[in-house]
Amino acid sequence: MITLKDGTKTGDIRLDRIIFFDERSRDYPIRRMVARKKMRSYTWRCNLHLDQGSEGACVGFGITHELAVRPSEVDGLTNKFAREAIYWEAQKIDEWKGGSYPGARPKYEGTSVLAGVKIARDKGFFDSFYWGFSLNDLALGVGYRGPAVLGLPWMEGMFDTDASGYIHATGEVIGGHCILCRAVNMRKKYFLLRNSWGRDWGVDGDCKISFTDMKKLLANGGESVFFESRHTAAL
Repeated sequence: MITLKDGTKTGDIRLDRIIFFDERSRDYPIRRMVARKKMRSYTWRCNLHLDQGSEGACVGFGITHELAVRPSEVDGLTNKFAREAIYWEAQKIDEWKGGSYPGARPKYEGTSVLAGVKIARDKGFFDSFYWGFSLNDLALGVGYRGPAVLGLPWMEGMFDTDASGYIHATGEVIGGHCILCRAVNMRKKYFLLRNSWGRDWGVDGDCKISFTDMKKLLANGGESVFFESRHTAAL
């Protein structure tokens, strides 16, 4: 087991998202942006396939995947950018001492989705961000506003996809992961996620997860965040 910055542990270094929630986030719900809309299916194109390899930094990779999604696709995004420009910088402003960046003391992996989102905003990639607190919030947000950066508990049944491309929220929780949600399918009741484990994982780097399993994960310390007024800011 690997100890993260906040003292929690993970069984897989790639799963180093730390749960941290600011109560002020409740003042910025995504449902405010999609009130009175009917649920709909929608897919957001993402041509980028990042691979974090056998290291942490999932928060940097999940957020960087979002920046590559239409309609404000940022060019030139790389694994290095995800790790150094988002993840390392987020570790410098989060709630805990240390990190994995050069010169960090003590040396620790992990950071929160909130810290990573603040770094991306301050770099000028979007103006503001809104939170989803339920399955309906996530479905409406992805259906109308854009992709969502998710912070989720990662369970044993989620490491590989089944024959239909689904992961399953079964078994023990191994750690926390940051991952992009880029589509919702209302007829078949699933979300499509872009992982940061390379194109050979899942179905060309993607996986499906049922509404039932997503609801379970969101209720167990999960979060979703949407970027508003996105820009293709220069790197």
